[in-house]
Amino acid sequence: MVSATMTWILPAALLLLMLHCSSAEEPIYRLCVPQIYLSDCQKLLADPSEAGIRMECVAGRDRVDCLELIEQRKADVLASEPEDMYMAYHRKNEDYRVISEIRTEEGKDANFRYEGIILVKKSSPIKSLKELRGAKSCHTGFGRNVGYRIPITKLKNSHVLKVSADPEISATERELKALSDFFSQSCLVGTYSAHPDTDRLLKKKYANLCALCENPTQCNYPDKFSGYDGAIRCLDKGQGEVAFTKVQFIKKYFGLTGNATAPPAEGKPEDFEYLCEDGSRLPITGQACSWAQRPWIGYISNEQAVHGAEKLHQLQSRLEHFFANGLHAENKEAAAHLLIQPNAFYHSKPEPVDPKVYLERAGYKDVIERDGSAIRKMRLCVQHDTELAKCEALHRAAYARDARPELECIESTDCIEALASSKADVTVVPAASYADARTHKLIPLVYEQLPTEKLLVAVAPPTLNKEALQKAPIKYDADCERARLSAALLNKRRNLDWCNIVPSTEEQLLIVPAEELEKHKDWQLVCPTLERRPVTDVASCNVEVQLPHAVFTRADATPVEQETIKHLFSLISERFGDHGKSVDVFALFHEFQTGQKHVIFSDDAAELVTQLKSDYQNEHIYNELKCDGNKITKQ
Repeated sequence: MVSATMTWILPAALLLLMLHCSSAEEPIYRLCVPQIYLSDCQKLLADPSEAGIRMECVAGRDRVDCLELIEQRKADVLASEPEDMYMAYHRKNEDYRVISEIRTEEGKDANFRYEGIILVKKSSPIKSLKELRGAKSCHTGFGRNVGYRIPITKLKNSHVLKVSADPEISATERELKALSDFFSQSCLVGTYSAHPDTDRLLKKKYANLCALCENPTQCNYPDKFSGYDGAIRCLDKGQGEVAFTKVQFIKKYFGLTGNATAPPAEGKPEDFEYLCEDGSRLPITGQACSWAQRPWIGYISNEQAVHGAEKLHQLQSRLEHFFANGLHAENKEAAAHLLIQPNAFYHSKPEPVDPKVYLERAGYKDVIERDGSAIRKMRLCVQHDTELAKCEALHRAAYARDARPELECIESTDCIEALASSKADVTVVPAASYADARTHKLIPLVYEQLPTEKLLVAVAPPTLNKEALQKAPIKYDADCERARLSAALLNKRRNLDWCNIVPSTEEQLLIVPAEELEKHKDWQLVCPTLERRPVTDVASCNVEVQLPHAVFTRADATPVEQETIKHLFSLISERFGDHGKSVDVFALFHEFQTGQKHVIFSDDAAELVTQLKSDYQNEHIYNELKCDGNKITKQ
């Protein structure tokens, strides 16, 4: 009896052990997400529908950092855009693999997200790319893929468009000049430079690029001849002779979607044709001849995680489950932050693809690398290894997302000296080193700007009368040099000693960050003029006097060089600043590495500006308030 029982127990125990081992061997895949979206990822995985999916969220600083974590085997997969795949390829370790795509429901069978095409009227005499010279062109918009970047890339590579090598004009202007010389008139709306003065000058100088727009003087959005459908409308209803747009909008505009509920056609398809790269023409009712494509967004992993069909399919299966649940999650915003849009469709690749190959199949690598406009790189000097690592990360992110000229990172023990001796073009200087920079004949062109909530303000209760305000001691954070300077400013304005100031414990006149004003909502702001204002007037009534980190260059830099520096760093801020469209790709103003704060730029900053907004953030005032003989050479 015992023997029979044991005979039954042993196989059962062995089976349980095998099941346990099988479960234990099944890996938990780590999805890397930018730090700012970690809670979104965790919320999606906390959904009951995710039970048993065996995935976890791992936070990287941003997507650049996530790529490093994947390389270091600290994460397994990242939802990425084609530009992120370019960064992965550019690391040149041949370790990354694109394993699946995030397509759309309507485009789930398409190999590419969209295809860039050239559209002409059937009656047009244009039979080749060369014959586009002198034509009137319609573009989706400045800096956009199918209407700007692809035409420049393809026309240049076909030796039809010549981009100037003139070092006296900026990288952006060289491209605009090339288009202006090539086409007789155009509609190319958009912001040509993040620096407003430069934007105005470029539009005035190359006015023919705006001549076909609905509002040539504005030459910006909204404009009925801008965007994908606007470029077609410019050709159909305006004065254009050629349009650069994408296939999906051709179908939509001319009523070729096959969808009975689609809006009525705006134009007659029989009157238009695709112009192919080889000079042939095709009717728009059939297959398009696209000259470049934009790849899909997708998931990228490392070679080890997807080595062999079994591992690949296992990770793809997990991602598909996670993706499907993300589509149906109540928190649509959280899903969107992880690149899961409501109309998205998950598509597994039959085999892992090297990012370089993935981009080249679409002709998209050439679009990113269209650098006929880059005469030389912008050399940014940094002073230690951590700064160099951040500079290199910024370089990769900025280049992949079309910020030109390309950055080059230079390391030196003394960047001010390196800049003065022409071994670098720019460096970032903190307030304490302005004097040294001025001595070396350097000038600031771009400044950090704090967000409103970080600005220091002075507050006092309404009961403190004018006479008492003139003598009230100031309470401030003794460990904060910014606060001491602000207190010194108020003392100077009250004709009190500002060099030997010490913080008070009395709560009559306080200096606090604006984000703490909720505690003092019934008090009043005290401006540098000693005027009283409501606590809502922080932007115009603050006591911020500390000089920000600034991008310096040589005083003898030409006007074009100075404008190029302003343009590049304004663009970097627009992309990667606190409110930048790609802050999840690279976080310019956040802690770069654990314990490594304020690397190159301050972690507290929000954007880069070409002009300081406060009259009190002034080198002369700063110099007086320092009281230490740290004189700044007169500007």
